[in-house]
Amino acid sequence: MAYDSASYMKDPELKAGLDALTAFDFEGAFEHFSTSAADGNPEAQVRLAKLYFSGKGCSASRPEALKCFMKAARQGNPSAMNEVALMFYTGNGVQKSADKAFEWFEAAASAGYPEGIYNLGCMYERGHGVAVDYAHACSLYEKASDLGVDKATFCLAHMYHNGYGVDKDLRKAAELCKKAADAGLGEAVADMGIIYLDGDGVPQDLDKALQYFQKARNMGVPNVEGYIDLVHEKMA
Repeated sequence: MAYDSASYMKDPELKAGLDALTAFDFEGAFEHFSTSAADGNPEAQVRLAKLYFSGKGCSASRPEALKCFMKAARQGNPSAMNEVALMFYTGNGVQKSADKAFEWFEAAASAGYPEGIYNLGCMYERGHGVAVDYAHACSLYEKASDLGVDKATFCLAHMYHNGYGVDKDLRKAAELCKKAADAGLGEAVADMGIIYLDGDGVPQDLDKALQYFQKARNMGVPNVEGYIDLVHEKMA
């Protein structure tokens, strides 16, 4: 049976918690979410976990956050599955385990959760918790990209650029990178500068390269000043 978030969202205690959260009443939100979570509402458990994680309205506790995420995940909440996987992957509040991270990312992806599909692709690309499989990683990145995950679009661009799991295609790589950059992903904006600087899949264009590097700098992307200086040198 598919996870039905709408039915859980009707809970009055959950709604009261959301109202409190909107009003920045974190202690009130914690109280309402706790009540709803104790009644077994996975949507409340996810929100309670995030309060424990951030320490808003309560004392911060990564182990308590994991417990709440786990309860929701075991009831089929896809975002909770992804959060559990991330905690196992990073070792945040729990013993680090690539195997358990893979298991929960796979569950989130199977439930159709876009970020879970992207993260599962990363596991296959890096060989974390599973054997490296570039072709499957590309398939997952493409699926996540189609669902609006810009990081997946950016990763797919790199796969085409390097010929990992797909035939090497610099033009396709540039198109995908531009799509991610246009969506506001800073890393992709910086990479577009490199693409135009080197003429990698596109005609070399120093003006466009400079524009992308300056935009990336304004977005707070690190290590672009050297590229800006290099473009100015080439323009001189």
